[in-house]
Amino acid sequence: MSLTLALCGLLYAAPPDTLPYDLTNPSFIINLVSEELKEISGLSPTDSAGIYLAIADEVGEIFFIDGAGGGAILRKVFFRSKGDFEGVEMVGKCLYSVKSNGDIFEIGCWDTDTPSIVEYKSPLKKTDDVEGLCYDAKRFALLLACKQNPDSAGLRRIYAFDLKTKQLSGKPVYTIDPEAVNRLVPTGDDKNRYISPSGIAIHPITGDIYVISSAQKRLAVLDYKTGALRYAVRLDKKLLPQPEGIAFDAEGNLHLSSEGKKGEGLVLKFDYKAPK
Repeated sequence: MSLTLALCGLLYAAPPDTLPYDLTNPSFIINLVSEELKEISGLSPTDSAGIYLAIADEVGEIFFIDGAGGGAILRKVFFRSKGDFEGVEMVGKCLYSVKSNGDIFEIGCWDTDTPSIVEYKSPLKKTDDVEGLCYDAKRFALLLACKQNPDSAGLRRIYAFDLKTKQLSGKPVYTIDPEAVNRLVPTGDDKNRYISPSGIAIHPITGDIYVISSAQKRLAVLDYKTGALRYAVRLDKKLLPQPEGIAFDAEGNLHLSSEGKKGEGLVLKFDYKAPK
């Protein structure tokens, strides 16, 4: 079952009492040998189990990668020559991508030689710096997570782009208090910096909102209904030197992608530990 179908047809289970992943022990690691994915900046599931979407900075091209086949590129979908592209998502028969300025691209008929491309301009500012994109089936919307200034303690904002009206919410649907994250996780060497979202995804079983941050190497988890901060944990910078993408499969297994600072891009899988 695809993530989209799981989200549409599932009543979310009660959240577990602890984070249901061992983030120090991935069940597998994929080294993305393609130079095109060295700067992977977005990760998303597809309708096909084990196949993921990825996108890299600077070129509007979506990659279908085989999670079970060592990250082999199965298909490329080109939609724009230049731009700072930060997220990718599949919703039904359409692909979506977001630029750092908040502009959204809708790519239809992507499996043909002539895909249809519609660009939706965003009212967000350049300083919002959108870096995360995910599908919210309950809202029938895309969630856009803003990176903002890693040196600022201001609230981090998450907006919703309604897929019926093609409009962005006037106010954020979620916010993250960086100071609250710092209270849960010792700042260590990053004491002068704060969580700044680089990826976002919704857990297909609990419904929690998962947000990763390359700054400080953090994972924050929000309650879907209230937006309350449930967890905040540190990511291992040796495993994930620059975490940029996050996705779940239908069974709740977590996939994180990282840019390759001194080598290849990476995708790591962490098995879901269902509460007993």
